[in-house]
Amino acid sequence: MSAEVIALRRIRSKLAALDGAQWFRSTDERGEFVEAKTRNGELNEIARFHPGAQPEEIDFIVSAPEMVSFLLKLVDRAISKARQVSGTARQRPQTREGNFAAEAAMKCDEPAFKVFLEQRHGLDRPLTKDRAAERLRSILNIKSRKELNENSAAAERWRDLRADFEAWKRDGR
Repeated sequence: MSAEVIALRRIRSKLAALDGAQWFRSTDERGEFVEAKTRNGELNEIARFHPGAQPEEIDFIVSAPEMVSFLLKLVDRAISKARQVSGTARQRPQTREGNFAAEAAMKCDEPAFKVFLEQRHGLDRPLTKDRAAERLRSILNIKSRKELNENSAAAERWRDLRADFEAWKRDGR
């Protein structure tokens, strides 16, 4: 695996760990800061700026998760397009890979997979199939598991996550 692939995986993992939190530029009597609104609606101060920080610098930091998400989507599309153009898109046998969406749904029902999502990707308790499916969609940056069968970049992310899960199981968690 190349250093670039490893770096992209790390970036994706860090973005997924934010769990969809929205970042906002805020101000109080002590100055400007970034606060994150969690899925539960909780606001958390995550960074405070020096009084000399330029507005452009503050805006850059506040919009970082959104920009990273946008750039990862561009990378995914570029990879997908390059594979199509070069004819090197991975063609895996149907009998071996099957239906990624169905496979992902079954994994979300496996207790070990839910524990993996909890330990490696911050899945909240109780560890239910629905919570696992929601976390999986966030990690893979998809709206529906159906995309795993329709989008080669999403399918590749699923294969990577599945491989990470298998390694986690093999290494004794």
